[in-house]
Amino acid sequence: MNLVNYKNLGEKQGNLMLIYALAGGHKTCTFLQTAADPIVYLTAEGRKVETSVKPINRPDLKMVVGIYENFDDLIETCMTKGKFGSAKTIGVDSLTHLMVVHLAQEILQENFSSKTADEQANIAKALTMQVKMSEEAYGTLAGQMNRLMRALQSLTMQGYDIVCTARTEDRPKWNRSLSCAPALMGKAFSKSMDGFFDLIGYLEPWEAPELPEGQEPPGIGASLKDTWKYYAPYSSWNPNDDFLAKWTGCMPPQGIVHRKFHVAQMFREANGLGKG
Repeated sequence: MNLVNYKNLGEKQGNLMLIYALAGGHKTCTFLQTAADPIVYLTAEGRKVETSVKPINRPDLKMVVGIYENFDDLIETCMTKGKFGSAKTIGVDSLTHLMVVHLAQEILQENFSSKTADEQANIAKALTMQVKMSEEAYGTLAGQMNRLMRALQSLTMQGYDIVCTARTEDRPKWNRSLSCAPALMGKAFSKSMDGFFDLIGYLEPWEAPELPEGQEPPGIGASLKDTWKYYAPYSSWNPNDDFLAKWTGCMPPQGIVHRKFHVAQMFREANGLGKG
């Protein structure tokens, strides 16, 4: 273990952020529009990237894309020293898809392979493999997600800013007192995951603002600033009994509630650098 003066770490360490919103809530577009580049965009959803890039009108965007194949591949990528080179921001889109679809299926398939032929036949007949996991499988799921979070934390120690996305879930099973939280599987990881993040922001559903009579919404080719002002969702970061939120760093006296979401700006404020 090396002991280092904290003053020598400040500028070298990155931040770890989680944002969550409804599907189609403009979280991916706004992330790609407002994060410092070069960006490494790791996607588990396999959708067409151009549909998120085209509307933001950021033609000079420096970005490479990594498409998730399996969980070990993702962990190895995150743990490989120097893999992300001169990137400033790394996006993981999304934890919900990664955990609920890919990782859960990988664990179920491994569990299925260990069964006898008769057990496999019964499982297949009941079609429970798609909808039910054992307690042991949930434990494996939480352990694997903890591996991922430790890998992401190691990247922040190398100076990268990390932004993870998730979808929303109403009245999550792991905490019924919350009306809204990130959609994740199982209680073990869901209850501990907020400890990994420096910042957790809830993005409220986007609504078109009223425009002066005769003024049209910004379309393809509009300036990045105008597009962001119109389409960016509102974000809230103050801890709240109603929804999950977290802010580590310098918080303005009035808090940060229902404000247009801007990745680089959030990081600047948390690190005491102002809005910029």
